[in-house]
Amino acid sequence: MTVIGEEGTVKLLLGNEAIARGAIEAGAHLVTGYPGTPSTEVIETLASVAKDINMKVQWAVNEKVAFEVASGVAWTGLRAMATMKNAGLNVASDSVLSIAYSGTEGGLVLYVADDPATHAGMAEQDDRLFAKFAALPMLEPSDPQEAKEMVVEAFEISEKNKVPVMLRTTTNTAHMFGNVVFGPVKKIDRVPDYSRNIKRYTKAGPAWCMEQHATLLENMKKAGKDADRFNLLELTDSKVGVITAGAPWNLLKEAIIRHDLKISTLKIGVINPLPDEKIRKLLEKVDSVLILEELEPLIEDHVLKILGEMGKKVKVYGKIDGTTSPVGEFDQTIVEGALSKILGKNLVSPIDPERQKLIEKAKSLSIRRPITFCAGCPHIGTYISILRAMRKLKYKSEDVIVTGDIGCTILGMNPPFDVCWTEVAMGASIGLGNGFERSGIKKPVIAAIGDSTFYHAGIPALIDAVWNQTKIVVAIMDNSIVAMTGHQPTPGSGFTATGESAKIVKAEEIARGCGVEHVVVVDPYDVEKTTEAFVEALKYNGPSVIVLRRLCAITAIRRKAIGKPLVIDDEKCTGCMTCVKTLSCSALVPIEGKVKINPDVCIGCHICAAVCPVKAITEGTGHE
Repeated sequence: MTVIGEEGTVKLLLGNEAIARGAIEAGAHLVTGYPGTPSTEVIETLASVAKDINMKVQWAVNEKVAFEVASGVAWTGLRAMATMKNAGLNVASDSVLSIAYSGTEGGLVLYVADDPATHAGMAEQDDRLFAKFAALPMLEPSDPQEAKEMVVEAFEISEKNKVPVMLRTTTNTAHMFGNVVFGPVKKIDRVPDYSRNIKRYTKAGPAWCMEQHATLLENMKKAGKDADRFNLLELTDSKVGVITAGAPWNLLKEAIIRHDLKISTLKIGVINPLPDEKIRKLLEKVDSVLILEELEPLIEDHVLKILGEMGKKVKVYGKIDGTTSPVGEFDQTIVEGALSKILGKNLVSPIDPERQKLIEKAKSLSIRRPITFCAGCPHIGTYISILRAMRKLKYKSEDVIVTGDIGCTILGMNPPFDVCWTEVAMGASIGLGNGFERSGIKKPVIAAIGDSTFYHAGIPALIDAVWNQTKIVVAIMDNSIVAMTGHQPTPGSGFTATGESAKIVKAEEIARGCGVEHVVVVDPYDVEKTTEAFVEALKYNGPSVIVLRRLCAITAIRRKAIGKPLVIDDEKCTGCMTCVKTLSCSALVPIEGKVKINPDVCIGCHICAAVCPVKAITEGTGHE
């Protein structure tokens, strides 16, 4: 109940929780999206209170569908929000660009969380650029309080100007904690309605498209003016100015307080359209300006354009002159280093030699942890079975291409498995596999993909494989959950985001519906049967699908759906370390030349028993 409370309540919230509270205050009818760090907590937070606040909260099968569902709600006059991480916007972009032209009736907010420094992997894409070419207004908060306020305002601006509004954060802001003062909850009592208007809601002809485009551009400008209160200009007598936005604003404020700086500042909250008038006012006052923005020089480019129009010489410090980098996220040292350059004096605190010694000592004591699967993860059984099938068919490791996909499945690229060769985007394992096979390369291809990823983006590529009779093995690693992102449900989980029972959509039925004739369902804990399934699939002349179904180990532990921990017979154990070297399972502990099983970690998957050459591993008595 973190985000439920009366007006005036003050709570410590995560940035994403504050965004969830903003959706409540704005009277959103529906919030949907696809799990993706750093945006996930918005829907998780709302899902936990959905019944109490009478809000529809759902996970969608992918981001494109999420935005389409939200848009459908908004076109009936109600309010809706779609959430996603930066890479998810790529998936949704086709519909976002088209729906932007049609606009909206009810408030429609698109929340996207970017990830400088790639804490959650993928690309350091800067979706401020997307807002610019999509001609959509974009707001960017710098702390949780502002994030909540911007969500409420975004819905109002969206409805007033009949345009979708983007809200963008970065990992720092999305996962920052801060006190948030609750505002009133807007009660919206509307009857959904939608009227046929093909001139607005279709793209049937260039004249209509251009008219929609012109309307969008005008509405975007109006929305920017309506949100101008989030652009904070503070002018001083100093000839030095700083322009910034988002998380770097907090670092700048700290530096100003720490060093008692009297510089002029412009904190930009409206990223698109940028506040030209306030930028001009600051540039008129200064001889030099520092642009503090993470990733691309979007603001910096715009400042240079305005200076060209003004005909004024102002020295600009930023990414173009190398003052800051377009890679990674900012910290206090980076900001103070940039300020040192423009001010001509050192503001960076010297490194304490004793502190540095302690840091180096701590680094030397740190334990190098391999990135591998959890104890009992069913994917261990899958990859062991793939390797065994390759050996049975006399293939060397370099003879079989295994394309990986987004999610826990990609951990198979690491030791001791060293199986996966690629990782590109959701569903790309199958598409790339199709391409490898069609290149004429003589190596067999296995596409390893998780169940949620398959539902998200793998199905079209599987149809492509069937259509073109591609000889590829698609391994759908079905652990019935979105494991890597935080154990959200999938269409195969049997329940929804808010916990209601739901029909289970089975991957094997989809595969058969796509036309795949060779479809097998196996339990990856059964290494022998799973190995045989891969042997047969690799021999099959055409597309084949193996569904490897076993619940995620962590989810199984939470549901108390685990087996008895295994034990190792000390007399039989030869100390060959085959189990440890083959599985890298955290439940297997080498002690004095032999191996013990930690009963607190082992969930009784029996995969280690399958690989033990002397059959020294058997079932124990049970967990305490």
